[in-house]
Amino acid sequence: MLGSALLMIIAFAFVFLTFAFSHEFGHFIVGKAAGVRVYEFSLGFGPGIYRFKRGETVYSLRLLPVGAFVKFAGLDEPIDPDDDVDDEDPRSFRSKPIYLRVLTILAGPFMNFVVAFILFAIVFVSVGVPSAVIGEVYHDTPASRAGIMEGDRIISISGTRTLSIADVKEKIWQHPGEQLTFVIERDGEIIERRVTPERDDTGHGGVIGVLLSEIWTRRGVLESVSYGVTFTKTISKSLITTIWRMITGKMKPDVAGPIGIVQAVGQTAKLGFINVLYLAGLLNVNLGLLNLLPIPVLDGGWIVLLLLEAIRRKPLSVEQEAFARMVGLAILGFIIVYATFSDITRLGVLGG
Repeated sequence: MLGSALLMIIAFAFVFLTFAFSHEFGHFIVGKAAGVRVYEFSLGFGPGIYRFKRGETVYSLRLLPVGAFVKFAGLDEPIDPDDDVDDEDPRSFRSKPIYLRVLTILAGPFMNFVVAFILFAIVFVSVGVPSAVIGEVYHDTPASRAGIMEGDRIISISGTRTLSIADVKEKIWQHPGEQLTFVIERDGEIIERRVTPERDDTGHGGVIGVLLSEIWTRRGVLESVSYGVTFTKTISKSLITTIWRMITGKMKPDVAGPIGIVQAVGQTAKLGFINVLYLAGLLNVNLGLLNLLPIPVLDGGWIVLLLLEAIRRKPLSVEQEAFARMVGLAILGFIIVYATFSDITRLGVLGG
């Protein structure tokens, strides 16, 4: 029991630090390159365990391994009040050209995608690459009428290579009523089948009447690494589509909050370290994309405010920026509360 709890804590700290550290490190290295003064770069929160100063920046390790942060001159308070600089100082973030500020902000999400690719590449080199396989074909459905059979491995759909179940579902969902060409592998032979998805019960997307499963196949190192790039792009595209469907009401909102993440990490940790790496890759993609949402207090919101500054040819007033951040915090707070409520509901704590 104690061993399982310790394993979950270690896995959670590793996963959380992976995406939090990479995100903040992206901001840090580009900010430094842009000439912004960095007061502190910290791994973790809470009381300090170890710290040292190199140049003008303090590097610290803190007690709670649940994140990371970077303090920029012009945005954050310095550790030593004597180090404080005003907005006009050439080392202040706010004094930098807008394009450098945008690049510094974008560097956080960008590093999440880079780390996701690295983690996926490690997983694919170690255990192979995923592919979608037909686990079951339901009677009198588009798939059964087209001659799709159990055990068929889907290679591509209408010229688009499929790497996972998510790829296959997405392609089918997007084309209800349109004929799709499935390239499949059956008993070592490559064949084609033409399938026309029917609309699902919601009327928003297509289905063909199959149950999908996933198998992993060993590939060469270079091919596995290239799959890491492709898979990162595929997961990103799928998440963007899902977010848009939830926003437009075509899909019921289904998001995981802190409780859901802890539960996912705990379950994944029991399956082995390689599975934890895979989950960390997925969470890096999620964090990178979610941070690009145009909500003030998130990176995407920062970029919107900077674009407004570029259009107006002057920065927002302190009051305007404070109001935007207040609205952003309210939106973010609502999302977190909703996600946490969803987590609790999934756990069966509510509703009997």
